[in-house]
Amino acid sequence: MKFAFSSLLPRLRPLSVYAFALAAGLLAAWAAREHIQARVREIEREAEVARVNKLVAATDLPAGTRLQADHLAVRDIPLPWVSSGTFDPDAVDHVVGTVLTTDVRQGDALLDVHLAHEPAATPLSDLVSAGRRAVTLPADEINAASGLLQAGDLIDLYVSFAHRGQHLTAPLLQGVRVLAMSGGVDAAPSITLDASAQDAIKLVAARHSGTLTAMLRHRGDGAAPQSSASGDLAALMGLDANDAVQRPAVPILYGDRLDADLSPTVLEADDDVRAPEGKAP
Repeated sequence: MKFAFSSLLPRLRPLSVYAFALAAGLLAAWAAREHIQARVREIEREAEVARVNKLVAATDLPAGTRLQADHLAVRDIPLPWVSSGTFDPDAVDHVVGTVLTTDVRQGDALLDVHLAHEPAATPLSDLVSAGRRAVTLPADEINAASGLLQAGDLIDLYVSFAHRGQHLTAPLLQGVRVLAMSGGVDAAPSITLDASAQDAIKLVAARHSGTLTAMLRHRGDGAAPQSSASGDLAALMGLDANDAVQRPAVPILYGDRLDADLSPTVLEADDDVRAPEGKAP
């Protein structure tokens, strides 16, 4: 038996060397793998950065777009890549309603320089001088073409009304400045005028007692108006001129009686009064 083991020993030595080499190789491979994984984790930790949520364009948006909520999306962006002037998600109310001044691609962060903020509307009361009044009337009540009038225009106002059995038209206000025009598809158009306190009362009274008509004048025409004609239509057209110069009919006496065949005769201011032939005056 001793002889048999001795004869096998030379054969076992190469096998042990191979086993040792294999074990050493496996150990080296495991160690290398662990080293590589550790290095990868270290690199990932070094590359890892904080990210923040910012408002971005949900789709490609052209310049001039008035932003609505469906134009916006939220995207997380690495902190080192975040530009100044970006918007947090809670700034939606600030962004909605603004107008883009440049094209924005889908996913691009919205910047404050991309947006045009419309100035706040000036209160109408700031347009009224001290001692003046702003009077708002329905545009159709003054026969004004609301689509043509603009703030700053000057108009003349005339009123038509009935007085003592006659229908009269007379100038009411001259050179009245239009402060504002309002109205649209869903609202009746209205016109706001700048007037003195006394003229404002006249406007209200004329609105309830007559019909108003507006006439547009040039903005630079600030001269005092010439005296305007007023009265009923027949008088304005000169239709009563002939009746106004007629003289009343006057009967003519011949002696002590009226001639039934010749009286009454109309005496004209520029005619001589003469008796007919055969009649003594």
